[in-house]
Amino acid sequence: MTVKTGDQWPRWEVFKKDNDRRPYQAVGSVHAGDPQHALITARNIFVRRPAAVSLWVVREDDILAATQEEVRNNPEKTWPGGAGVYHVGVKLSHKRSMTFVDLIGTVDATDGTDAMRQARAMQPEALAWWVIPDSAFARTDDDEGTVESWFAPAVEKTYKQQQYYGTIGRHVGELKRAGLMPRQVNETPAIGAKHERPRLHVEEKETEKVQA
Repeated sequence: MTVKTGDQWPRWEVFKKDNDRRPYQAVGSVHAGDPQHALITARNIFVRRPAAVSLWVVREDDILAATQEEVRNNPEKTWPGGAGVYHVGVKLSHKRSMTFVDLIGTVDATDGTDAMRQARAMQPEALAWWVIPDSAFARTDDDEGTVESWFAPAVEKTYKQQQYYGTIGRHVGELKRAGLMPRQVNETPAIGAKHERPRLHVEEKETEKVQA
């Protein structure tokens, strides 16, 4: 178990693979005490829809990163790390709000600086590069049993997909025209045609008062 730093577990970057045709993509991060804890937490947070067949996690401290601006301002910068296989990740656009660094391949490097040099050569127009030692990753198993138990249950959670949100956020004018708006503050609005409570008709109550 990894010791906490301050009052938090270490941060782990999460890479998710949607299917066999897509690359691993950095989708966010979790705090966890060890690799298995990080994988389980990542599954609970990021595998909330059907598209996932594999998860990788790596401690943030094991990621060597550089941006175009950093390279321009400090062309002689070096990065730590020993010889071995490194995974190369690149960020190609600012359009996405989250991390969304794609892993595009691997390089066999003499050290971290060499890995970064090769990464920049692979994708010179990238906005940012990540190089990560292969040995630093923790991965879900690729066997059918693991894939079935970890990712298949999400396939039934269709309520978490946008196409099933049709009755949420309906325009107030639409609800009024359908007669689904409450007449008193203590009434509950109906969503769609479900759970509609009987309404108190103000006109009928006023008539009862006059007759009394």
